[in-house]
Amino acid sequence: MIDHSPARLVFIRTCIFLLQHAPWIELCLLLALPLFLPINSPWLHALSAIIAGLLVLEVTFAIFIYLPHKSRLKQLAQHPPPLTRDERKSLFERCIANIPNLERYLLLWFLGANPSDIRRDNVRDFLLWAFFDRDGAQPAPYSDNEPPSSHHEELESYIHRIETLLGRQLPPGRGAATPLRLTLDPIDTRYHSVIWYLLIALIDLTTQARLRLAGFTHHSPPTSITTTFPPVPFPGARRLTPPTSLPYWYRPHTSRSHLPILFLHGIGIGLYPYITFLSSINSTTSQDDTSQVGILSLSLLPISSRLTTPPPSRSAFLTSLTCILASHPEFSHGFTLVCHSYGSVLTTHILHSPELSPQVKSLVMIDPVSILLHLPDVAYNFTRRKPRGANEWQLWYFASMDLGVAGVLGRHFFWRENVIWRGELRSFLEAEGEERARGEGKRKVAVCLAGRDLIVDTKSVARYMLSEGNFGDVPEQDGFDADVDWELSGSEGVDVLWFAGLDHAQVFEGKRSRERMVDLVRRYCTVDGEIGGGG
Repeated sequence: MIDHSPARLVFIRTCIFLLQHAPWIELCLLLALPLFLPINSPWLHALSAIIAGLLVLEVTFAIFIYLPHKSRLKQLAQHPPPLTRDERKSLFERCIANIPNLERYLLLWFLGANPSDIRRDNVRDFLLWAFFDRDGAQPAPYSDNEPPSSHHEELESYIHRIETLLGRQLPPGRGAATPLRLTLDPIDTRYHSVIWYLLIALIDLTTQARLRLAGFTHHSPPTSITTTFPPVPFPGARRLTPPTSLPYWYRPHTSRSHLPILFLHGIGIGLYPYITFLSSINSTTSQDDTSQVGILSLSLLPISSRLTTPPPSRSAFLTSLTCILASHPEFSHGFTLVCHSYGSVLTTHILHSPELSPQVKSLVMIDPVSILLHLPDVAYNFTRRKPRGANEWQLWYFASMDLGVAGVLGRHFFWRENVIWRGELRSFLEAEGEERARGEGKRKVAVCLAGRDLIVDTKSVARYMLSEGNFGDVPEQDGFDADVDWELSGSEGVDVLWFAGLDHAQVFEGKRSRERMVDLVRRYCTVDGEIGGGG
């Protein structure tokens, strides 16, 4: 993520303008060239041919690739199975107990509306989406034991609970406020030129070359221009067949004193920003062990500036990942799970999986978005905030308004499936008795946060991870100083690392912070005793 400065703001706004309006710019240039160059000039003919070719390519791309992919955004989200009333109540109470500021919570979920416009019916609309996955116009997906009237009573109890905590009554009726309902609202996007996707293809080729030099091989299912654009050839790639349908990069594991690593990246341009980080976790893990720590990194195409098929459902993702890990026997002894940003969502699915969770022996979450996901910051900052600074404009156009990313977040991102709670991380740590009895060592969890994160309310996340009981608070004199880097152990045994001066994803950009992450991952890979290696 770029820093904000006037020069960077001008640069990023210029790039956005050129890429968003490329067809019209090319057309205007084509029509204007004869005004500035003689009719018989060879420069006129050469430039006109180049610009005309770009314009034809742009129009062809827009009609046959971009618009068909965009039409998918009109489809309705396929929400997960509804919760029971007891499950909804438990989830609601867990959420309401972990809100640092209820007034701000409501204002941000209602897009900064006037508080007087947030009335009982508006809050009911929000609760219907958040806990029932529907709007008021849709019929309720009742279970056999839930009469239709029970939903009305349940909603009234939730609204009354909110009013009690607010210390005031919500006005009756409906105001002008509109809630953010991520999977129900229309999806907003902006056009991205074919030139942008050609740049992504070039970045992919660079990524491929560098990863191969670092000892990685690529495993991918067959793709075509109709399913994935831009299609980048991977010579020598090992072809996958269903259900192993997730492409990934793999470096063999030979160490007997370290765990292999499963890496899940975030939204952006694929694995390119992580190459130096992954390559640095190399053979020199210790003086006594010069063998190689293996790394398996998924390539999550729907969030990598691609026009491609929708992401797999939670169950399909877990099935595919299980097959991938089974094809590399060294992962059967356990692995270290490292995730960044959106990768923390998939981490939640893995930790909730009875089959895969026991294989995770240590966990490093970098810039996670899944902790306190019930708060409005991630959804609002990513999809609704009006950009101002250079970093916000970069996030808005190249991520939020990207066709693939917008589709993932607007139709395939279900917050209650994706959220991870501190107590669940504690359960993960405590589910080690059997492993320790076998001499496999203690499980470890680290959460790494950026103090200037433009997406996540990292101060609230840090206080939540360091406090006792419900949300709570940790005063600065007890060790929480947001202006300096620190590393503390939370109340649940989770290590929290704070990078005061960094924005989202910048931990991978600076040498000092990146080396600190590499050192942390190496330590978390180390196990007591010898484990099976090779494969």
